Amino acid sequence: MILKTADSKKDVFYLINKHSGVVSRAEAEILLEFLFNCEKLDLYVKEFIINKTIEELYDLLVSRRLSGEPAQYITGRAEFMGLGFIVTKDVLIPRPETEILVNEIVGARFIAPKILDLCTGSGNIAVSLAKLIPQAEIIATDISENALKIAEKNAALHQASASIKFYKGNLFNALMFAENPKFDIIVCNPPYIKEADFPFLQKEVRLEPRIALNGGKDGLDFYRDTAKESRRYLKKGGSILLEIGFGQREAVEDIFLSHNIFDVYRIIRDFSGIERAIWINLL
Repeated sequence: MILKTADSKKDVFYLINKHSGVVSRAEAEILLEFLFNCEKLDLYVKEFIINKTIEELYDLLVSRRLSGEPAQYITGRAEFMGLGFIVTKDVLIPRPETEILVNEIVGARFIAPKILDLCTGSGNIAVSLAKLIPQAEIIATDISENALKIAEKNAALHQASASIKFYKGNLFNALMFAENPKFDIIVCNPPYIKEADFPFLQKEVRLEPRIALNGGKDGLDFYRDTAKESRRYLKKGGSILLEIGFGQREAVEDIFLSHNIFDVYRIIRDFSGIERAIWINLL
């Protein structure tokens, strides 16, 4: 795409630099990809000459971002595992740290695994696994009907609908009508933020669905429920991979080990060295 104007002094780099003091380069790129309906690489290899209308539209997008609205909600798109996902305010924004869960499952080289993705949200985990493990059978659940609609759209977008079945309900209650609900793997990026911490979250995070973030009084409600109920839905020797919040490792370990039927296989750290996920096996 080439926009021609008499003002040839303004280009993509002009826009990126215009708000560089308040908007990160990564966010500027996201907004410009949306504005020009292009890929990030196109911003640097194609010629985009900026006219007054384009500049005003970009300024409007930046204004929305500065008001606290996440860039992903502005554009309706987020990237996860190299794939583009539709996102709205009904779903949690996929984050790079959560890719750890997908990479761990793919790296374990399961053969035709049956996978349960709890709290699927945008479907980013389920769809990524369906693309990377084509032989997998996946069930994805969420308590939010609106979130499930987005997840189904993302499955269709990436030609993964045939590999994923979606069920509405709270955690394992969603499996009431599922056929043979026994899984090799249960995976989830659960709500794990303490209720008392919500006022201190970034404004952007507070705009995300509270139901996808609220882990109860101590942030551990999901882990207690999963430790209590998951044995009914795991095959013998099956695995549970869960994202955990900062400083929650010991508490989550204690919850599962107290049932005397689980073994903590490993703790996975994120790119910053923070303990980000836990892998638990059913004995």
